[in-house]
Amino acid sequence: MQDFSLCLREARKKAGFSQADCAHLLGVTQTHISNLECGRTVPTAADLCGVAVLFGRTTEHLGESVFRDRAETIRRNLFDLPVRRRHWLGRFVRNNALANLEDRVDRLIDYYGG
Repeated sequence: MQDFSLCLREARKKAGFSQADCAHLLGVTQTHISNLECGRTVPTAADLCGVAVLFGRTTEHLGESVFRDRAETIRRNLFDLPVRRRHWLGRFVRNNALANLEDRVDRLIDYYGG
């Protein structure tokens, strides 16, 4: 989340915008912009998209730390997921989905340098 905070603050200052300017353009409060810049608020999808449009950045670039944090949380929680008692086909499908998820999360963590 720190990466987003710094990116937002730097982009805003480089553009010559005040927090009030950004808040008005994005349809949020100045307090919300301040909380985003200080890392007190996790950016929502709407925040990521709005800031991307406002400053010509990609959501992937802006949300890098959010993606990394979510991937690390999923990775930690992946191995203590409750076992579901179902018929064999349901278990097979679920196990394949979990294996694919594990691979995807590992790639994201590697990609974002976690």
